[in-house]
Amino acid sequence: MAGGYRRRWVGCPRSGPAGGRRGWETTLTDTGASVDDAYLVQRAQEGYVDAYEELVSRHGLRVYRTALRMLGNHHDAEDIAQDALITGWHRLEQFRGQSAFSTWMYRIVTRLALNRLQRTKKTESIDLLGDVADEETAHEHAERNLAVDAVSQAIGELPVPQRIVVVLHHFEGLSYAEIATITQSTVPAVRSHLFRARRTLALKLGGWR
Repeated sequence: MAGGYRRRWVGCPRSGPAGGRRGWETTLTDTGASVDDAYLVQRAQEGYVDAYEELVSRHGLRVYRTALRMLGNHHDAEDIAQDALITGWHRLEQFRGQSAFSTWMYRIVTRLALNRLQRTKKTESIDLLGDVADEETAHEHAERNLAVDAVSQAIGELPVPQRIVVVLHHFEGLSYAEIATITQSTVPAVRSHLFRARRTLALKLGGWR
């Protein structure tokens, strides 16, 4: 069996929001044999907390990343991600498997992020472009930081429905149908929001092409 490195959430839902350390750490795990999410969900619904811990390990970072890109605030994103994972645990009996577990979790974190956005309009600059090579020069790094700030600000200024579809489609790689399921909308509505968002971003970011 081959081993590998994996990012996992520290702070299991069983410990509650205030229990222990919180965040993500990199651990060496055995990835040679794995089971699918459906099996883990079934075991977790039967009361096996370690099964849900594995689901958290698989999806926790994605949940946090989605919250961060919607909120633009690391502290708020961590809170929302933790709340989403705890909510998933408490509502797991309601999950019927009509969609993927990841889709269900996207719906939870999206709703929680929306609630937070209703309470605050401030969006901080965050790194939306991912990791870069170590060989990056100081000038290239400065240029990249400017581009990150411009993209972050432009996305943060989008109307919330448009911001959601941009994050879920362009950064999380979800299909229109998946986004429609998560947002309880329709595929045409998702397409419309994405078209308007792209048009707005193209106008605001035209100087960075």
